[in-house]
Amino acid sequence: MSILVRRDAKTWVGAAVVVGAAALLYFLTAARDIVVGDTPELITAAVTLGVPHPPGYPLFTMLGHLFSLMPVGPIPFRLNLFAVTCDALTVGIVYFTAFRLTRSRLAAAVAALLLAVNPVFWAWSLASEVFPLNNLLAALLIYFLVTWHAQPERSGVLIAAFFIAGLGLTNHQTIVLLAPAFCFVLWQRRAFLRTHPQLLVICIATFCVGLLPYAYVPWASSHHPLHNWGNVSSVRDLLALIARRSYGTGRLVSTANYIGGSAIARIVALVVSFGPVAGTLALLGALAACRRTRWYFWFSVIAFVFAGPLFVWITNLNLATVPSALFVLQRFFLLAQVVVAPLIAFGVVMIAQLIARYAPALPISPLRLVTGACLIVVIAIVLMGYRSADQSRNFIARRFGEDVFATIEPGSILLVTGDGIALPLLYLQQVERMGEDTTLIMLPLLWADWYVRQLRERHPDLVIPFNRYDARSNNLKMFVDANERRTIYIAGTTGNDDRSLDASYWPCQRGLLMLVEPRSKDLSLQEMIEENKRLLEQNRPPPPDAIRTDSFENDILIMYAWPAFRIGTDCTRMGLKSEARIWYERALAINPHFAPAREALTRLEH
Repeated sequence: MSILVRRDAKTWVGAAVVVGAAALLYFLTAARDIVVGDTPELITAAVTLGVPHPPGYPLFTMLGHLFSLMPVGPIPFRLNLFAVTCDALTVGIVYFTAFRLTRSRLAAAVAALLLAVNPVFWAWSLASEVFPLNNLLAALLIYFLVTWHAQPERSGVLIAAFFIAGLGLTNHQTIVLLAPAFCFVLWQRRAFLRTHPQLLVICIATFCVGLLPYAYVPWASSHHPLHNWGNVSSVRDLLALIARRSYGTGRLVSTANYIGGSAIARIVALVVSFGPVAGTLALLGALAACRRTRWYFWFSVIAFVFAGPLFVWITNLNLATVPSALFVLQRFFLLAQVVVAPLIAFGVVMIAQLIARYAPALPISPLRLVTGACLIVVIAIVLMGYRSADQSRNFIARRFGEDVFATIEPGSILLVTGDGIALPLLYLQQVERMGEDTTLIMLPLLWADWYVRQLRERHPDLVIPFNRYDARSNNLKMFVDANERRTIYIAGTTGNDDRSLDASYWPCQRGLLMLVEPRSKDLSLQEMIEENKRLLEQNRPPPPDAIRTDSFENDILIMYAWPAFRIGTDCTRMGLKSEARIWYERALAINPHFAPAREALTRLEH
């Protein structure tokens, strides 16, 4: 008995080491503030107990709210620690799963640590998102299934697996991709289940209990929180939110320019995300598992195919045309990485066994030799990737939002498009009360009648002359005309679908924003230049080498470069070539990759 206790203690010490190492790495590199992506919206919903975008993410929102109450640093950092905690614990669960399968603590530690330092997994562990929690729940589900398969008489483990499956669906619906592998395990133990039919009934009931966090959504919506997507007030509204009908059920995105492209390119991106060392060990591990633990081999194959290649194929994201498309897609690689990680342990054991067979006289244990080599790889990955992964000094989203609110006149209307631009403003206004006197309108949401109703309730002084925006019969000109006494700004672009403002209004560049002015208003170019010089001097654009060009940070950098380019264009039109050159060069100094400014400068030289 004492030997078993010591062995169990060693296993827990191993788990504590890998969890502690991952937690320390993630803590040091975690974002201290809001960053681009869904993070500002999710933090806003968690802090205010609101409802974020479909499917509502109630489990994340409730747990995130608890983290927001911790007396540790600023609010965004508290929520970012939620991501750190979830993925550090995920690494620990992977360790336990790999150890249960291989009975090797060293191999299990290698598998867990290689997952922890995977650049994609590491990057998505540093800011508040729903995916770290999804990783944790998926890892727990896999662990419970592996445990129950080995000991089917432990009914409580299967019940826990069903509960986690239901709970997972209230956080992120991609956990359903593990359902075929889940059913495979049940089929493997069908003889046991036939003799215990009551167990399946209990499991199904427990699965339904796991879905209860969805009851949070109508409760929260009834309290009219600041961020309340969908204004859920009926079962029909709730089902529409869960089914993501506003995005198109079964589609990852609805934006036209993100759709299409090569499915092979997406699958290649998924495979590359594993890295050469972890990927090779996983492949070898799959061969070893096929020989040693055939059921787990097929379980992993089924889970990986559905969570990996099949899913990225049906997402239909075009990686070729939009730089940020890979940024959007990468987070969905994480589930496949969690599925594959335990196979790495099989690979480590396999290589150690081959070394023992062909070099039996080594003075060191082959398993320790392989483990040492893998740990060197882990350290190398950390050293080489630390700077690019580190988000602890990333204040790009905050400074952009502060610069926007410093530009806008009090009492104005601000129309915003694009998540990278809109969501930092949403957080700063709704959580930190910045720019409270600005009526912030998410232009893409005007297509939804619930959003129009919500705006009317919250802003009685705002006139919306339609129940749903459609860019044609119900367009921006109608909106601007109805609010002619208000100052209206636009952040971003209104797109090509709505050109209704062109005939009667013109966008006057005012710092980072475009001021909607009637064409009848006369404003000299020199006046506009002088005003923009003053406003742009107050801005704090990020250094070009500090941004992730494949993320929404690039949209923010373009926003900083655009005013100079736009003024340069106006100068070119007026024949002021030397002045135009100065502004184009200023735009390129902010964003060296801003092609329109470079092309305009080239045309100017010729």
